[in-house]
Amino acid sequence: MDLVWLEDLVELAAARNFSVAAQARGITQPAFSRRIRALEHWVGAQLIDRSTYPVKLTVAGENVLEVGRPMIQNAHRVRDECRQMTLPENGTLSFSVLHSIALKLCPDFLKHMEKTVGPFRTRIEALDYYETIDALSSGRCDLAFCYSHPWGPPVLTAGHFRTLTLGRDPLVLAAPPEAIEAIEKHLALGAGKLNMPLVAYTPDCFLGKMQEVLARRLQGTGISLQTVFECSMSEVIKRMILSGSGVGWLPKSVIERELKTQRLAILSTAQSQVELDIILFRSQSPGNSTVERLWNAATKSAMLQHN
Repeated sequence: MDLVWLEDLVELAAARNFSVAAQARGITQPAFSRRIRALEHWVGAQLIDRSTYPVKLTVAGENVLEVGRPMIQNAHRVRDECRQMTLPENGTLSFSVLHSIALKLCPDFLKHMEKTVGPFRTRIEALDYYETIDALSSGRCDLAFCYSHPWGPPVLTAGHFRTLTLGRDPLVLAAPPEAIEAIEKHLALGAGKLNMPLVAYTPDCFLGKMQEVLARRLQGTGISLQTVFECSMSEVIKRMILSGSGVGWLPKSVIERELKTQRLAILSTAQSQVELDIILFRSQSPGNSTVERLWNAATKSAMLQHN
């Protein structure tokens, strides 16, 4: 029996919906359903009544849930305690970071933290949204960096995690200045429909979900976007836009230099952009002294920014 299966059951009991629970756990719905069935096979009884909507736990499911909650808590507690026994006080801090955040926001954050708490070693793994969340929930990293927005996948709701909002990063429609000028002129004149090539994120990634909503909003202004290229990484999207392949959405933090040098411009209309929260995650359990110092300093810094 895999402990992850019990965590899935806890999430499903709270959400009472396979699709919502799968999103919260950072996996696809088919994979989530297979793990629930694997748990049922291990127990030897049906745990979920799928004949109702929303779904509910069977009597056996309620029994497993009651026993499973403390098992999860104790397993995570023991794991964290054992890790602290083996980690030196100056141990390396491991981060799982969304690709786009790894380009600038995370390095800037770490540089600021070193000035506040002193030097520390860092290991960063740049991942997509679901991999980032999974790395934290499975204990493969100390801290995780992600974007968050109501349009996207829900942030962690299962397990014991703490979140800290560090700031916001606008997602903007960017292109070379001449392309942006053409779009703005079209919007000002209201001259029918304008077709533009789109350098797009893949639909399954976090920024791809933001892009989908923003593209629909732009259609209402007469702008039609035709995908000519897809990728899940912002740096690749940026390079394709700079090459003249089309327009595309990028976090503003990723294109600060290009905006200053006027190699790129952004569309200013409200329908084309959205503010993304920058979220730092960690386990509820105590970390080593470096984790605690960094978290406390980040908390204080975030409070000052919000005041």
